[in-house]
Amino acid sequence: MRSSGLVLFACAGLLLSGGAILGGSTAFTLLRMSYYFWTTDLGVELGSIVLFITGAFLCLPSCWLATLAPYHSKSVSILATLMLLLTTSILLLSTGMSAITGLSKAVREPGALNASMLRAMAHESVDPAVRTAFSAMQIELRCCGVQSYADWYQHRRVLPPSCCGRLLNGKNGEQCTSPMHTGGCLRPALAEIRMFINSVCVLASAIIIVMASTLFTAAYTLVSNALERKESRALKIAQPLRIACLHPTLPTSEMQQSANVPIPPQI
Repeated sequence: MRSSGLVLFACAGLLLSGGAILGGSTAFTLLRMSYYFWTTDLGVELGSIVLFITGAFLCLPSCWLATLAPYHSKSVSILATLMLLLTTSILLLSTGMSAITGLSKAVREPGALNASMLRAMAHESVDPAVRTAFSAMQIELRCCGVQSYADWYQHRRVLPPSCCGRLLNGKNGEQCTSPMHTGGCLRPALAEIRMFINSVCVLASAIIIVMASTLFTAAYTLVSNALERKESRALKIAQPLRIACLHPTLPTSEMQQSANVPIPPQI
């Protein structure tokens, strides 16, 4: 029992740190990347990243239950709840890893992402969402266009202000004529997606291993507690039944003699 408690305590620390790192970094990257990738065909794949965030934040109550279970009076119910949370979290992370294959396909086949970005660029002048997405992507990734800045001349006469590092034109109506960065956004976008996929998969795999170890330890603790309680009940000796009997006190010989002494008459 003591050794399993130490293992659960160690796993709780790993779950706390790993879940916080995975959940926080994934949520931050999702908010940052979805802002300029949501207008492309990667919106569904980016939405599946919510599975990683949910599975990572389930590590927090699992960590608390893992430290509480070995020394609590209701350890059976706590261990059962811990096993349920760990199983749910493992399923969520595994489903997220299988759903993220859509992003890895975009990295292996960049032609689909290239065509999607070119289609979105054609609606930049009429769709504010596309305009905002391209502005954020070009400023953050330090690029212009898809393959190069020349892609914009197919849809507009001048370059957007984000190619010159600003959101709007100058105070005097200055337009962007020469871009700050001549390279397109496709290559840095693919590098961003590749780094995100690798980091998320490594962290999720490590957390799944820790969760599997915690689940095995919790199951072992639950079974060992049940066996110990069963053995203690079997070895417990039944206490003898004691019955108190109340009966009148029998008269002794002296009491009988004193009873036979005649009482002198009173004058």
